[in-house]
Amino acid sequence: MRNHGELAIKVRVPRDAPHVRSVADVWSTADWHEREAFDLLGVTFDQHPDPRRILCPDDWVGHPLRKDYEFPTEYQGIPCAAAGAE
Repeated sequence: MRNHGELAIKVRVPRDAPHVRSVADVWSTADWHEREAFDLLGVTFDQHPDPRRILCPDDWVGHPLRKDYEFPTEYQGIPCAAAGAE
C-alpha cells in the first residue's frame, strides 16, 4: 500500500454453518490464518488451497475456541485436564 495504511475485513457467518470464501489466492499469508480460524473456531474457507488442521491433530473433535466447545476428558487414552483445573 502506498500510504502504509491498514485494512481490516470483517465477515459475519452463521454459527451453525460458518462458510466464507478464502482470500489465500489474494494474500498468501491468509493461508495460515484461515487454517487457524478453521481449526480453532470451525470457520470453513471455501476454495482454500490446503484446508487441513494446523494446530490440533487431524482426528481432534470440535473447535477449542468456540463457546459451545466441550473439553474432552481424554485423547487417545491420555487423560486431559481443562485449563485451570486441579
